[in-house]
Amino acid sequence: MKQSSIYMPELMLGTGFRMGLLLVLLLLLWPMGQRLIMILDVNAGYIDPGIWLLLLLSVIAFLIMVGMSFLLLQWLWNGLGLPKIDIIVLQFKKMELWQQLGLLWACFVSLLFAGIGCLIAIC
Repeated sequence: MKQSSIYMPELMLGTGFRMGLLLVLLLLLWPMGQRLIMILDVNAGYIDPGIWLLLLLSVIAFLIMVGMSFLLLQWLWNGLGLPKIDIIVLQFKKMELWQQLGLLWACFVSLLFAGIGCLIAIC
């Protein structure tokens, strides 16, 4: 089995595929979003569909930003010669429970702040 230059475990490939599929779906929804809202709600004005499209644009920007960050991380990770992700996962499982929770909480908060930042930047 050939290894690509970017190493991604099976779990991450499945997640990346689902995230890419969601991004493609959102990008296809973008051109017809305003018309779809006006068809579903006849009383909707011209401003209402625009707000929903801005929210959709912020979600698209967030997904693109997360994907590009992951690819940049993998590129830098390989360039620096650091250990593979599966070795780091094994070391993560050896950590104490409070250390695992702290690290997962920090990752969640940083992703949440990135999403809020995308929403604030676009809206």
